[in-house]
Amino acid sequence: MYIISNKYQLLLCCVIISLSALSQGNTRPISIGLETGTLVYQGDLVPSMSGSFKNSKLLYGINVSKQFYPHFAIRASLLKGQVSADESVYQDPSWRQLRAFQFSTPITEFSTVIVFDFADQSLDQTKRLTPYLFAGIGCSFLKISRDWSRINLGVFDPKSSTILGLGIDTLKNTPKVLPVLPIGAGLRYAINERWSFNTELGFRLTMSDYIDGFSKAGNSSAKDVYYALKLGISYQFGNNGIKCPPAKR
Repeated sequence: MYIISNKYQLLLCCVIISLSALSQGNTRPISIGLETGTLVYQGDLVPSMSGSFKNSKLLYGINVSKQFYPHFAIRASLLKGQVSADESVYQDPSWRQLRAFQFSTPITEFSTVIVFDFADQSLDQTKRLTPYLFAGIGCSFLKISRDWSRINLGVFDPKSSTILGLGIDTLKNTPKVLPVLPIGAGLRYAINERWSFNTELGFRLTMSDYIDGFSKAGNSSAKDVYYALKLGISYQFGNNGIKCPPAKR
């Protein structure tokens, strides 16, 4: 994971250099940002549709974006975080404490998204709170650790889907590289023409039901997902390209 992480940090540096080169002779601004927050798992091992906050950990990341049209920008991001769940902490429904599956995995994610900003970024939008939407593609690197050792075998029928499915799941290799589709929305507040804050909710749609290490022993009809709740700060550098409104006569 350390080697993979270094490779993607190098890739992000290459993106920054490339965007800087593109900015020469171009009035469209480039921004670089830092972010923190948490990743939240949604899958078979949590009873709530909102996911698991009981084992949430801090994420941290860096991003660089390049505006290519007044309402549109392309953004490359690198983040590191973790998702996990433990069924034994849930008392309702009671069978979760009897099954007591648990898992955890660090996540290193690289993504590229198109951002649609409702404000025209070619104009001076300082001191304003504006919404934005984004969607794109990404890749996550996982190191899944799963544990089924605490299951109470005395209360589950040996022919039940839980026991038969567990036998299948234990023979299944968990994913180490996971394609993801980031999609979400956020709010940005521009302090001035250089600095801005933002808050963001972004879902990572996947085609895998093994992020938590289990599928057949749970609900194999629904894929596992995770989402990011983030706070960030960004700095716009170079030629910011802001066009002041014409003076009234």
